[in-house]
Amino acid sequence: MVFCRARGRLCALPLTHVAETMRPLPIEPFGGAPAFVKGVSIVRGEPLPIVDLGALLGLEGEAAPSRLLTLRVGERHLALAVEAVLGIREVDTSVLEDVPPLLGDGVSDMVATLSALEGELLLVLRAGRLLPESMWAELEHVETAR
Repeated sequence: MVFCRARGRLCALPLTHVAETMRPLPIEPFGGAPAFVKGVSIVRGEPLPIVDLGALLGLEGEAAPSRLLTLRVGERHLALAVEAVLGIREVDTSVLEDVPPLLGDGVSDMVATLSALEGELLLVLRAGRLLPESMWAELEHVETAR
């Protein structure tokens, strides 16, 4: 899993869908996009939609993204704007069964919009998790013990 922060919340996404991380690039806004779409950036010569993960999750507060996570979504790519990328850790999937998914019940309007726009991204995000801070501390402890 790739661990990141969105509006101060700890999130984890399956590594199989993450192509790369990078500093934010210039974003060109475009009209008519949902509120969670910040705009478009040119990444490796390809225009990619930039999705604010915190806004997509319905999290409060101001966004101060310092990283983009480019995701493979079917045959295409898009980028998630996040505050930080913390690292990659192996996680026993049974541990994640008790952790809420990134896209919980509270974001139903945005999920409906996202589903209409990009069904494959919805599948990737449903595999992600919103984690308690204690889990990151435990993972850090295991990593340093190795």
